[in-house]
Amino acid sequence: MSRVPPALGPCFSPLCMKIAFDIRGLDGSRGGKGVWTANVLKSILNQDRQDEFYLYTGNDWKNEYSFLPNVHVVRIEGKSFQWHWNFYKAMLKDKIDVLIATESYIVPFLHDPLKLKVALVVHDLVAFKSPAKHQRWATWIERFTLAKAAAKSRWIFTVSEYTKKDLVEKFPKLYLSHKTKVVYAGVRDIFAHRMDSNKIVSVQRRYNLDPDYVMMAGTLEPRKNILGALEAYSLLSPKNQQRYRFVIIGKKGWYYQQIFDAVKRLNLQLRIKFLEYIPDDDLVTLMQGSKIFLFPSFYEGFGLPILEAMLCGVPVLASRVTSIPELGVDAVHYADPTDIVDIADGITQLLENEDYRIQLREKGFEQVKNFSWGKTAGLMLETIKQDTGSRKQETAES
Repeated sequence: MSRVPPALGPCFSPLCMKIAFDIRGLDGSRGGKGVWTANVLKSILNQDRQDEFYLYTGNDWKNEYSFLPNVHVVRIEGKSFQWHWNFYKAMLKDKIDVLIATESYIVPFLHDPLKLKVALVVHDLVAFKSPAKHQRWATWIERFTLAKAAAKSRWIFTVSEYTKKDLVEKFPKLYLSHKTKVVYAGVRDIFAHRMDSNKIVSVQRRYNLDPDYVMMAGTLEPRKNILGALEAYSLLSPKNQQRYRFVIIGKKGWYYQQIFDAVKRLNLQLRIKFLEYIPDDDLVTLMQGSKIFLFPSFYEGFGLPILEAMLCGVPVLASRVTSIPELGVDAVHYADPTDIVDIADGITQLLENEDYRIQLREKGFEQVKNFSWGKTAGLMLETIKQDTGSRKQETAES
């Protein structure tokens, strides 16, 4: 175990806490949990300069938080399960008060509640609801650990009301409702930056794209229903297919080969453009340049790309299932993810009706105002501090 030594921290009061995060998901190209962790952590550190924060990682990543006087960066050795065990032991040695567990259920499953308090973040229950559409190893781990992790955790945060309902109904004997709070995600500021038309054209040319295209973004995995989107796109009129290329941005996940096989089967090789991980600035630029954004997912605990598209001013077609209507309300065109004709009809309506696109665009700008990382961080800190702070006060006074 190695450390980046912090400057002398500001926490001298016995009421101050030591709060830990697993920041491995912040390294490299970030998935959904990594994006959530990065932005919540940033907002918490902006709001809380009194408590001490311990950020545990698996490598020597030089992150943007290291310079803060109340931040300690700790490298933990080991791989797979051994890393998690070493992580847990390090927190006990460092006398951590609270672990905000945003990435994994393993340490919450292992921990002794008398030695460490855990705030467990549950993003979704896809391992239970749609296991065939989830990574096999991740499915097994989550199914094995979640119940015990939830039972032992002091607090539980879910990213939507839908996920809270899923969790409470899945484990009725644990009576989780009373300690579970909903904390939505926000949208990164970069998606609010308006790109000028010259930059949009320049980035489109760099990726060999025509000005008109529909777009989808997310890991290439079954849950995202990319196959359904491809089938629906193949049903568009020849005129729309010729005018609007289909751009799919995302890294390869699991069972992705069937997606490429479908492109060949549907004879769409010349109309589909796959882009793996690209810089955020380019992602925002390409999103703002797209005609519509597709999100026909089978299951989502939240659905952050919907809000990102809204903030970019792009009309969204999304599934009418799980948490998605909770986010989109009336600012999204909804379709049945199992009905490719319904998806194709929605795409056609959006492409051919400019007034409808403008209407959704304006509603999207209003809807996205309801979400912010600052609100999320503030609610989490308030919940933890009300409980832990009062207990520390009792200890200090005794």
